[in-house]
Amino acid sequence: MSQSDTDFVDMPTTAPDPLNNESGSSDIPVSERRDGQMGSNYKRSIYALPVTVQMVVGTARPTIAELLKLKAGSVLEMDKSISDPVDVCIDNRVIARGELIETDVATGEIGLKITEIVDISEDMLSA
Repeated sequence: MSQSDTDFVDMPTTAPDPLNNESGSSDIPVSERRDGQMGSNYKRSIYALPVTVQMVVGTARPTIAELLKLKAGSVLEMDKSISDPVDVCIDNRVIARGELIETDVATGEIGLKITEIVDISEDMLSA
């Protein structure tokens, strides 16, 4: 077997190049090396994918009976205080922490100011 036979696995699919804002007119071959390392074209496509990020203020653990009694005005106590940092999560994995800020006083819109990076790495793509 030659070196190239052992290093790469060619996959029969192609992916549009989202970085060029094209939808299928220019395809990038998708390949992955057998050692688990991604090819540069594959990485480039992955980096352009949108990701849903959740800001977790806290959690509550009510019983089913307590949930059934909830109505407008009910208060659920959480496991954090109002001054605690907010967890920034991707797929239930904390990647950062921050504090809530008001981004638009007129509309009351909020954002999150990052205060700590916990875990952001390329390793997350293979986890």
